[in-house]
Amino acid sequence: MSKAPLSAQSTETRYKEKEKVLYAGFNQDMSCISLGTDQCFKIFQVQPFKLCFSYPGGMSCVQMLYTTSLLGLVGAGQQAQMSPRRLQLFNTSESKVICELNFVTNILNVLMSKKRLVVVLEKKIHLFDISNMKILSTIETEKNPKGLCTLASKIVKRKNEQGEEEEDEEPSYIAYPIGPESNQIMVCNAKNANRVDVAIKAHKAAISALQFNSDGSLLATASNKGTVIRIFSVPDFELLYTLRRGSYAASIYSISFNASSTMVCVSSDTGTIHIYKLEGRHKNKGNVGTLTDTVMNMWDSVRDFAHAKIKNVGPTKCGINANGDALTVVGYDGLVHRFSLDSANGGECKLEQTENLLEATATAAPNEEQ
Repeated sequence: MSKAPLSAQSTETRYKEKEKVLYAGFNQDMSCISLGTDQCFKIFQVQPFKLCFSYPGGMSCVQMLYTTSLLGLVGAGQQAQMSPRRLQLFNTSESKVICELNFVTNILNVLMSKKRLVVVLEKKIHLFDISNMKILSTIETEKNPKGLCTLASKIVKRKNEQGEEEEDEEPSYIAYPIGPESNQIMVCNAKNANRVDVAIKAHKAAISALQFNSDGSLLATASNKGTVIRIFSVPDFELLYTLRRGSYAASIYSISFNASSTMVCVSSDTGTIHIYKLEGRHKNKGNVGTLTDTVMNMWDSVRDFAHAKIKNVGPTKCGINANGDALTVVGYDGLVHRFSLDSANGGECKLEQTENLLEATATAAPNEEQ
């Protein structure tokens, strides 16, 4: 798959009506933001902030593959060619669609790694080899109306029989809730879609969010109660940490690990982004199979060591940069906030920058991934 750099669109597109944000998210290393609106889709570099690419067409999902030129797009349905049942693989360096896949029902989520592409429908998960777009497996699921799913993979280099160095993914996992009201999570092997035998009973209430860390060794989960986030080891599924967000219920919007998996940030409808340290903290002991029979003491939970506050205006995604000294929050209001983060002492994060993604104009491309 091509690794051409993202290119900036040379002409600025002007819109007469106010855009409505349908999708906002980060790429895998938190260096870029992808935005889908009812009128166009855009790619931004986080630091320094700049609009790198903009293209007309309403999109409900804009998934990046690190900083390569490949995007996974799902239409918003306003135009006939932008169907929510169609996945488009789009090359930003050439500004054209290079592959299309049509499905029977609406696409709810798209996930990509360097080896795999995952398409989530309400009752099915399709797994593809991203190098040739051949389907590897289809997983039949219960209803998953929010398209909850997370993909993890770690690239390792091995020598083949000819002594040549090749890239492989090991481990590689997919996780998703067993049902819309279920407190259990199923984990599959994304290399061949064979199910891992253990289904995690993560919470007492239904699953509302889940996220692997970058190498698939940790899985973070939250329920629709939203008072705690739990972190499990993979593949043995031992409960390692219980992170306490608060005593009152909240809707968890996003969970994100930093690159070294020493910190986790969580955003919710309270407008507060909580940041937790995992290193040097007390770990929960016990078997996950007895989790539902265990009363978790509040004082045994990990409290946030840092936090940031924004105006609650709807769903948000949060991410910590590779250096661990900055927190970025992007919202469906079209605003992105960048905070400085004191990873040693914590405390309240200082707001350094706020940008409007809907008003930004194109400048230059982000650095190409090496």
